[in-house]
Parts: sequence; structure tokens; C-alpha cells
Amino acid sequence: MSRLSGFQWAGLALLIGLLALTALGGIVRVTGSGLACPDWPACYGGVIPAGDFGEFAAHQVWLEWSHRLFAAIMGLVILGYALYAWRRLRERRGVWVPAVLAIPMLAVQVVLGGLTVTEQLESLIVTMHLATAMLIVMLIAVSWLGAFEWRTVGPDEREAPLGGSAAGQARTFAWIALVTALLVYAVVVVGSYVTHVGAGAEAGAHVGPGGAACGNQWPLCYGGLWPEGAYAQWNMGHRLLVVVAGLSLLGAAMGVVMLRPRSRGLAMLTHAAATLFAAQILFGAAMIWVNFDAWVRALHLSLGSIVWLVTAAAAVGAAYRAGWLRVDRRSATAPAAAAPVGTAESESD
Repeated sequence: MSRLSGFQWAGLALLIGLLALTALGGIVRVTGSGLACPDWPACYGGVIPAGDFGEFAAHQVWLEWSHRLFAAIMGLVILGYALYAWRRLRERRGVWVPAVLAIPMLAVQVVLGGLTVTEQLESLIVTMHLATAMLIVMLIAVSWLGAFEWRTVGPDEREAPLGGSAAGQARTFAWIALVTALLVYAVVVVGSYVTHVGAGAEAGAHVGPGGAACGNQWPLCYGGLWPEGAYAQWNMGHRLLVVVAGLSLLGAAMGVVMLRPRSRGLAMLTHAAATLFAAQILFGAAMIWVNFDAWVRALHLSLGSIVWLVTAAAAVGAAYRAGWLRVDRRSATAPAAAAPVGTAESESD
């Protein structure tokens, strides 16, 4: 593998940091620490929490405080990353445009973070908070992938194995990858909402959010595909959406091996997304089998974020291959030492 440039290493580190932040947010959620700091942006009236924490244990307060601190640090890193991309890589629009677009999304995320506390973890706001976080991750991923040299399949490429042109096949696969990414995003967002939507006995659950949805049954829900009660229906709707997204990912994983010229980078991303999605399904089932253990729920949320990132990355790679996104190689300040992804060096017949 070719050596990555400094900018590419920075982008990779930023993506890992954002995934870690999402995992920390999941831990805060499943440990019931979301309101451990009852005020915002301060925590118990100060920068560092102190005093009597009331109903919350000390570890819950420090978890929430650490999450806020880490989020503030990552926000500053995103600003620095976007500023560098805008000033030093201006001729590579695929790099600086998504990075700069992440800034207003970051502002929205800050507001939603405050509302999450002031509105007492209102389910829709919490869901929007996660949904916006996933969009920020996606924008940074698009920016980072734009720093690589992707090979676009031209109209003069030889015909694909199943007939038609290679360029036409690349466009078809790009649509499949895009739809798959949107479905996975919907799975993550709806899954977040399911853990917060009100759940009482009248809504098809025996306990509160995250509790015995569907009577601790999987894959069925109270012995059927569509139970009574709003909460149980949301839960089953999430499962059915998982099936649709899984079938789409399976189709993408099968289709990517038939692309010509073959892209190893794109194949790796697609197959990794499909494998992680299958693991995510097992985690979802295990979460029910172990009666919604907090740490299994945290792993389920964290893995969902990784699946979304890898699936979105595959969609971006497919878009470059189809020519929907342009690779601008004119910039003298572009990361010249970049490892080519999807170029002739990483593709084979």
C-alpha cells in the first residue's frame, strides 16, 4: 500500500475520532447518563462538575461531561480540517466543499445537543441529534475520499460481462450503492428513534424505552410480523427496514465483483459493509436475547455508525467511478503521496 499523505492521515484520524465520539454518546445513553449534567453548556453551574450530584452517580456525571468535552474538541478539529482543506486544496472541490459543508451541520449539532438536555431527552430531538452526527461523519468521509485519485470509467471502456457498456454498468452500480447507503442511514436513524419513543403497556411494550419490545422475541414480534401497539410496531418496522437494507447490501456485494474494470478498493468497501451489517443483525438479536444489556446496546449503536460510514464510503467510490463526482488532478498542493484508490494500479481485469 502506498504511503498516505499527512492530510489523509489527519482525515482518517478525524473519522476514527468521530466514531469514538458516537460510541461514547451511546455509552452515555445506555447508562442513563444523558441528564447527569442537568444544565447546558455548563455542568452543575461550572466548567468542571462539582458538588452534590443528587440522583446521579459520579461516574454518570463524568461520562456526560467527558462526552461534552470530547464533542467540543472534535468540533474544533473539524473546523481546523475544513479551514486547511479550503485554504490549501482549493482546486480539489471534492475535498474542501464537503469539509466546509460540515461546519453549518456542526452548528446545528451543537444546538441539538443543548436541546437534548434542556428538553429532557425528547425522543425526536435525540434522534435528530444522532441523524445530524451521521451526516457530519458522511461529509468528512466524502472529503477524505476526495483526497484520493479515483478512476472514472469512460464511455470507451470495453463491454461489461453481462452486456452493455462498462460506463453504463458503473452508473447502475452507483445507483444501487446510493440507494443502499440511504437505506442504511434510515436503519440507523429509525433504530435510534425506537430506543426513545414512548413505550408503555398500551404501546406494545412491558417496560420503558429499550425494554422488552416484542416480548423479547426475534425475529418475530409477539408471534407475528405486525403486532399491535405503536412501540412494538416501530420496533418491527425497524426490523423490516433492516431486511430491505440487508437485501440491497447483498445485491451490491454480488454486483461489485462483476464490474469491469474491477475496482479492488470499491469491492473491499462494499464487502466490508455487507459483513459488518450481518454482524450488526446478530448484535441486534443478541440485544434482545440478553434482555437489552446496556453494553450490548452500546455496541449495537457503535457498530451501526461504522456500517453507515463504510456504506457511505462505498457509495462515494461508486459515484467517482460513474463520473458523478469529478476527480480534479490539477492542484499542485494536492496530496501527491496519496495512495491511489480505484486507479489503474488498484484495479484488475
